[in-house]
Amino acid sequence: MNGYGERCGNANLCSVIPALELKMGLEALPPGRLETLYEVAHFVAEVANQAPDEHLPYVGKSAFAHKGGIHVAAMRRSAISYQHVEPERVGNRMRVVVSELSGRGNLLAKAEEFRLKVGEGRDVAGVLEEIKELESRGFSFEAAEASVAMLMKRQEPGYRPPFELVDFHVNVEHRTGRGLFSEAMVKVRVGGELQLTAAEGDGPVNALDAALRKALVPHHPKVSEMALTDYKVRILDSESGTGAITRVLIDTHMGTRRWTTVGASTNIIEASWRALSDAVEYGLTVA
Repeated sequence: MNGYGERCGNANLCSVIPALELKMGLEALPPGRLETLYEVAHFVAEVANQAPDEHLPYVGKSAFAHKGGIHVAAMRRSAISYQHVEPERVGNRMRVVVSELSGRGNLLAKAEEFRLKVGEGRDVAGVLEEIKELESRGFSFEAAEASVAMLMKRQEPGYRPPFELVDFHVNVEHRTGRGLFSEAMVKVRVGGELQLTAAEGDGPVNALDAALRKALVPHHPKVSEMALTDYKVRILDSESGTGAITRVLIDTHMGTRRWTTVGASTNIIEASWRALSDAVEYGLTVA
């Protein structure tokens, strides 16, 4: 499964099996089992403690991903125009990627995917302009679908966020006898009430995450089910040294659901907060 093997790996059954069944008409699995291939591939990756290769044929998250505006517009009219098989036959699904190259059709497709109530006109155009403006500042939404969903969710009539940031404070210290430690204080408005909480963590982002959870869990117990599974940082303009724009991607999971959010800033804590707050808000309102 997934091509795992010693040294150079083995033939990937997740590619061989659907090729035999869907391309050659040969029976490799009992009827109805091929539809579980995507789920099984990701389960095996979880058991093996390996990050799933999302670029694998058939079972990769990007195997049926579409990006260009004209491309997506064609897909919305006829799904077979750019897909060699129906993704549902291997348990996968079509995915629309949003970026600065996107058109209105990309956002409408994402709205349908996340069951969001976004209009055809000004609302979508406004979100598209915001995405382009944010990408000019270092954001990248191709791998951060949850942040795109939140941009659209906030355009829904009457939408009220589950929490609003008032301010936060993060401190990192080294003390003799204790070593390095981080603490954070967060003040948020939840349900019309101000919540002020503080927490320590292994690092500034961990402390910020812990303080936010402490403020939200009494009002939103669902937050305790969310777990940060990956934290990726990329320096965009290395010639600027420590003043470079930093992009942060945060992967979060809750049960079998996984999502990615993004933040960018010359201040890594600000970038982290943007990605972290999007992740929690998405988990409470969309996931």
